[in-house]
Amino acid sequence: METTPTGIDAARNPTPQQSAQPPPVEPLARATRLVFCTGKGGSGVTTVAAATAAHGAQRGLRTLILSLGALGPDNDADDLPAILDHHVGTVPTQIDDLLFAQRFAAQPAFEEWYGKAAARFRTALETFGVTVPDAAELSAPPGAADPLALHEITTAVVGGAWDLVVVDGPPLGPALRLLALPSSTQTWLRRARPVEGQAARALRPVLATLAGLPLPQSGLVELARDAATRAATAHAVLADPLSSVRLIATPDTVALARLRAARTALALYGLRLDGVVINRQILEAPRDSWSRGWAAAQRIATEGLTEAFAGVPVHEVPYRPCEPLGLEELAVVAAAAYGAGDGLGPAVAPPAPSLTQTEGGYTLIVPLPAADRRGLGLVRRGDDLILTAGAHRRTLPLEPVLRRCRVAGAVLRDQSLNIRFVPDPDLWPQPAGPAADAPSPAGGQP
Repeated sequence: METTPTGIDAARNPTPQQSAQPPPVEPLARATRLVFCTGKGGSGVTTVAAATAAHGAQRGLRTLILSLGALGPDNDADDLPAILDHHVGTVPTQIDDLLFAQRFAAQPAFEEWYGKAAARFRTALETFGVTVPDAAELSAPPGAADPLALHEITTAVVGGAWDLVVVDGPPLGPALRLLALPSSTQTWLRRARPVEGQAARALRPVLATLAGLPLPQSGLVELARDAATRAATAHAVLADPLSSVRLIATPDTVALARLRAARTALALYGLRLDGVVINRQILEAPRDSWSRGWAAAQRIATEGLTEAFAGVPVHEVPYRPCEPLGLEELAVVAAAAYGAGDGLGPAVAPPAPSLTQTEGGYTLIVPLPAADRRGLGLVRRGDDLILTAGAHRRTLPLEPVLRRCRVAGAVLRDQSLNIRFVPDPDLWPQPAGPAADAPSPAGGQP
């Protein structure tokens, strides 16, 4: 089916703006499997995450389950201790022989980061009579929890202490925002750092003369570099073949709509989806008419979900009369979800954007499975293409050949956004004599 997405008009009149390509993602030398669990609120994400972690530990993997309950709408709620029937601290807490659990807390994570950051410019500020407060005097500011949680995940994965890290993630909205943070941070820093560097070089001698003191390297510059390093490492962790996202849902229409949008967002960000777990499924035929109607509605929703996630493993967990609390009950949940398997099969990487040459130009194909054309948009800004899918946005640096082209239009076809480019006559070289109208493919130089 071919449809034209909305929001593409601005793409045809780009604003001149130069931006550099981001550094390539270096593969990580690690063997730790990362499974990030998220889903619609109330669908049993913590239960499935805990069951997955316990299942991995039972199979001989040194496993950590990291709870991000602090990032949810009720930021002081954390169900993991109750589900594990065990105390869980802010450092890895041993639950069983190979199973450890940890809950993320923004305040201690902020104090640790702030203590290191403040040391970089404390001496310079105190020279001018500015007192730097201690970490214990401050509260974590709004917005600090996401990057701190991401750093906690990255540290657990690259540290080498675990074979498996299972993240008990927040609901879909906060989770997708967290997973998009490395890419968006890199985009911001890529655009800001040239300006910051020029300003620092120009102002440092002036400020040193006015102050009468030699100024040290700017602590802010070092913090920006640290942020860039953290973002690059987090991006490498999430993009690694050993990392994946697992979606959890109950079999209902609202959950289906939320998961469809999540699948599109994950593809937009280039993240791997390794499966969907349908929780609280009525599998046995009920005897009363009310339960039969409920089961029938669940079957319809499950069929729609399975169709929307064609090619993705779908696991079903039956509705249980009691809450699964403790390792024994969680083992039953894991057996129902994964059967004889380990639930840790390799995740299939989403197809990357591809470029093809067409008559008179080029087509950039961006896979967006389950996308709703009404929420799609794109804007060309200099050497970047800004794609929007619903509430999610990603900036893609253009290939060199496309930087000399204009966007001619876009259509949604076969679950991919096909973006047409035509050569910009002001940027392509003009042939000396009669020649073909279209320029040579990528590689030709102006």
